Amino acid sequence: MDSIIITAAVILAVICIIEIVLFFLSSPAAGTPAYVSVLPVFENDTELSERLEYLAIKSCGRRKVVIVDYSATPEQEEMCRGFVKNSPDAVFIPASELEKTLKEMFSA
Repeated sequence: MDSIIITAAVILAVICIIEIVLFFLSSPAAGTPAYVSVLPVFENDTELSERLEYLAIKSCGRRKVVIVDYSATPEQEEMCRGFVKNSPDAVFIPASELEKTLKEMFSA
């Protein structure tokens, strides 16, 4: 009975190692469809800086980020512009341009 459990554990460990290696070595193919993260900005959002930091860490250049100004304060606008300046795949737009921007991103 113990040999069956040990064999199963070894097989699962090997599968896990293979998946981890493939995850880090694989890059998105040239023809993969784009996916977009949309972050709405409202004036009462007290956690905007944390959200922007999370997006900076998690995006890794594999996705586009659209930051939408619904009612941002001047300080929030400055934070968003700073994020866009440091992230080439990010845009900061007013809410009225959201539909147009998404159409352009997905039609290309």
